[in-house]
This record gives sequence, structure tokens and C-alpha cells, in this order.
Amino acid sequence: MIIIKNYIYGLIIGLGFIIPGVSGGVIATILGIYENIIYRLNNLNKNIQDNIYFLLPLFGGIITSIILFSNIILYLLNTKFAYISYVFIGLILGCIPFLTKEIKDKTNQKINYLFVIICFLIGFSLYFIEKININNITNINIFTMLIAGFCYAIGKIVPGISGSALLMLLGLYKYFLEIIAHPLNINLSTILTLLPFLISFIISSIIILKLINYLFNKHFRNTYSAIIGFVISSILFIYPNTFSLSSIIILICSFMISYTISSKEK
Repeated sequence: MIIIKNYIYGLIIGLGFIIPGVSGGVIATILGIYENIIYRLNNLNKNIQDNIYFLLPLFGGIITSIILFSNIILYLLNTKFAYISYVFIGLILGCIPFLTKEIKDKTNQKINYLFVIICFLIGFSLYFIEKININNITNINIFTMLIAGFCYAIGKIVPGISGSALLMLLGLYKYFLEIIAHPLNINLSTILTLLPFLISFIISSIIILKLINYLFNKHFRNTYSAIIGFVISSILFIYPNTFSLSSIIILICSFMISYTISSKEK
């Protein structure tokens, strides 16, 4: 049963890898399994069988989601962007009570509002920069791929920081999305171009995972407060600038779903 559930969770988390403004970390937080994932990734050797049993279907679902849903997401972003946005805004807002409760339960303290504000402002700054008209990069080289790998690792691991948005800042988002959406067109030249990105992404991910695990263990209150700030700021990236009765209904429904799921999962 845990295999099927984690595979489904992986499918959902995978959406955060391809939707601009939504990170996989945010969705894992909504599902209430973010901290568990970080812990298991940093302690693979302590209980290998159990960790593989938990993580393998999860990452299988993520990979499946990225491959299967890229074209669907492209279509929905072009035709139903407002509806998709309000679904995720509701999901994001719905997990905030869970995060604040986690701080109180594990530290017997309230959230650190200073960290919330600082990290929200960092997220807001990224949003402001993302709104600047940045042309797609035409001269792709090793250096840009290394930076892209590092930025994408941050966006995929740290909740509330969108790796897709960071790739947009670098002018590389459409380049990667086209590759993901058309995997059969990948050739040797493309693989060689992506190799520095993959190496940078893997190394950066290992470092960031260890850092977050350390922060969870030593500075849980401040770390979760920072996550709350980043998560709230991520709403800015996906707000569609339109409002209607249907959007309110979608927002409320997705909020209730997120609140229910995140409250039950640990």
C-alpha cells in the first residue's frame, strides 16, 4: 500500500518540477512528507531496505509525471492558466497551518516572524526579477549549464523557491521544457550539453540536502519559519491577475484538500 501511495505522491510532486512558480518541495510540504524525504535521503545507509522501499516509488512517480505530463502542462498553461493557478494557490495556503503547528509541536515555540518576513522578501525579489523581460539564452555553454544545475537544485529542494522560475531568470526554461516534452528528439549533442547541468544538479542537491537536514536538526523553528516565508512568496509567481466566482470556489476546494492532507501526513 505504501508503494502505491508514494508513487501517487511522486506523480503529484512531479508537477512541481514542470509548473512555473511551483516547486516540488512545496508540494511535498503540502503532502506532509517533505521532512521525511529529507531525512531519508540523508540517512540512506541507516536503513537501506526501508528507505529504498519508501523513496523508490516516490521518485518513480516523479519521473513518470515529468515525462507524461509535460505536454499536458504546456497545454493547460496556455488555455487554463487561471484555473491551474488557483488550484495551487489553494494548495499552498492549505499547508500553512500544518507548518505552524509543526513548529509548535516540535519546539513548543511560535513561528519566527522575522524569518518569515525576510524569506518572503527574498521570494518577492525573485518574483520581481522574474517579471523583467529576459530573452532566452541562445549561447548555451558549460558555465550556464553549471549555474542552471545549481539553481534548479535549490528550486527543487527548498520549498517555495521555484526551479522553473530560476531557469526563467537564466533564460533557459523553454529550452529545458522542450527537451522534456520531446524526449525522443534527444541526441548525443543534447546529452553532452546537458551533462554539466546534471553533474551540477547532483552535486548541488547532495550539499543542499545535507544543509537542510542540519538546519532541521539544529534550527528547526527558524528553518520552518523560513520555509513558510518562501512558500507564501511562491503564490506571487502563479497568481493569474484575474478573479471570479469560479476561482473562489476552486481556491476554497483546493485549500480544504491541502489542509486535510497535510494535517494527516507526517
